[in-house]
Amino acid sequence: MPPTDPAAPSAAVPAPPAGPAARSGPSSWRAALDRGIGLLCRLVLAVFFRRIEVVGRERLPREDGKARRVPLIVVANHVNGLVDPLFLLGPLGLPARMLGKSTLWKIPVLAQLCDLAGVLPVYRRQDEGVDTTKNLETFARCHEELARGGILAIFPEGISHDEPQLQPLKTGAARILLEAERRLGPLGSRILPVGLLFEDRGSFRSRALVVVGPPIDPAEELELATRDEATAVRLLTERVAEALARVTLNYRSWEESRLVERGARILEIDALELPRERRLAAEFDARRSLLDGLDALRQSHPREVAAAVDAAREYDRLLRLSGLRDEQVIARYPLDEVAAALAKVAFNTVVALPVAILGAVLNFVPFTLVELVSRRFDDEQNQIATYKVFPGIVAYPATWGIEAAVAWGLWGGASALAMLVVAPLAGYIAVRLLERQESLWKESRAFLLLRRRKRIAEELRARRAEAGRQIETLVELWVDAQAFAPDSRRS
Repeated sequence: MPPTDPAAPSAAVPAPPAGPAARSGPSSWRAALDRGIGLLCRLVLAVFFRRIEVVGRERLPREDGKARRVPLIVVANHVNGLVDPLFLLGPLGLPARMLGKSTLWKIPVLAQLCDLAGVLPVYRRQDEGVDTTKNLETFARCHEELARGGILAIFPEGISHDEPQLQPLKTGAARILLEAERRLGPLGSRILPVGLLFEDRGSFRSRALVVVGPPIDPAEELELATRDEATAVRLLTERVAEALARVTLNYRSWEESRLVERGARILEIDALELPRERRLAAEFDARRSLLDGLDALRQSHPREVAAAVDAAREYDRLLRLSGLRDEQVIARYPLDEVAAALAKVAFNTVVALPVAILGAVLNFVPFTLVELVSRRFDDEQNQIATYKVFPGIVAYPATWGIEAAVAWGLWGGASALAMLVVAPLAGYIAVRLLERQESLWKESRAFLLLRRRKRIAEELRARRAEAGRQIETLVELWVDAQAFAPDSRRS
């Protein structure tokens, strides 16, 4: 797979060969329930995230009227708590059986949600009082699911974490696949790597990216497993780790993450009329390329790498001090376009304000409760979104139900039904209006600061230009290194 193109088309996954195991699909009620859960996940994520992009959707194994479903194990990185599974069930639309830690069943409401979604419990050694021998039953259920042509979903790091890179993978995915093929196969199972990337994991109305990699065909490991299963498990786990590394961004530190993001934007974006948001998929490609270049040049050209890092670090420092974004620094802000944008925001505000005020009033209580709960986890970045999303799933509908009951008592059934429609809709309009107002404030501040404080603007642009020159030097060195690499020479 080319390092800068995670979405490059790949060959469709072939239908698995016939095997002795029964391949009956899920029951009609289970299939309907899975569709309902997927719809709910999409709805929840659409409210919490401003935009969700999916790259590589064409790599998802599909079935037509004749072909059987491909038994599939989906593996993904795990950096955003219980929100991560929603992306596999929602935007990807996979009717997967999730594997989750057994301690989730100790949490009221969440335990019922896990049962409803058909989550399979994993009994971990690090969890106090857990009987790990029960994993034999869980693995057997996984084998049966694959034999039916089903889909499993596993987070092979084993933990949700705050590290800037993948953590060492557990061997569960490889073991489940190889054991299922040995016991019930041949099934034709595949492993599908999925990368989950977040603009700001814990922030309401931020953005997210889902990157689907090429499916892994474990044919070599299956053949090896007949002679040495332990080695086959290790090698397949290493392949999974490599595949996940290509659909995620892995940094040595969070500072490197920030500087690579800054450098990639400098490389990719020139002057703009007005600041605009780039798609996360494009940013992923740019950061992936820059990371590959840094890794290749750190040993051969350490001084050039250090110079580029220092230049990007200084520009990043000034940006943070000024409270500006890179695209604001390079925007021209033509007065006619600024005036048109202000007029549009003003019109939308006048039209939406009455409904937004109503939405704010009707949703004030659940919003406040969710904020109070999530603030207790400010020091756990990988859990903040979980404690916003899942309490919200309970708090908001409960509040709307109470408000509908009050409306019923005061004005009758029609008013109650109207309340159930108006409360969530008006709340969403309030959120969208608040987003526009925050954006207007930030852009107005940037416009005035860059116009009035000429020295700040000039210094920022000079630092950006210097960082750009240093990074361009690295790009040229990397291109030269690629051109003279033995495997890249033309015959």
